[in-house]
Amino acid sequence: MFIVSVETTFAASHIIPDYPGLCSRLHGHNWTVAVSWSSEGLDPLGMALDFHEAENLLAPVIEELDHSHLNDHPFFKERPPTSEQVAFFIFGRLKEKMHSRNKPFSVRLDQVSVTEMAPFKAIYRETS
Repeated sequence: MFIVSVETTFAASHIIPDYPGLCSRLHGHNWTVAVSWSSEGLDPLGMALDFHEAENLLAPVIEELDHSHLNDHPFFKERPPTSEQVAFFIFGRLKEKMHSRNKPFSVRLDQVSVTEMAPFKAIYRETS
């Protein structure tokens, strides 16, 4: 099994409604996102997934969140913008992008990890 991962960051604010503490106030983070894909085999170039292609898949999803107030994003109108929900959102967007591309993928989107600030991290992955 081969695993390819890409990591990036974005800045965004949020409020966790009804949180019993300071996170119920407006605050921001420099979020870190790591995405992993896996493949049983390699393409003719010896790659599971080209790093640039992985970056190109992730970049527009991150641009949608970067320098925003997450509570204003349509996805978070019906759910709190927690790290878990941010990971779920990114996973869903990436899955849509992978299915809408003309090129078939021999890789599987494994997981999205979101860190608001170290050492706290939330991970979303689908179960088979």
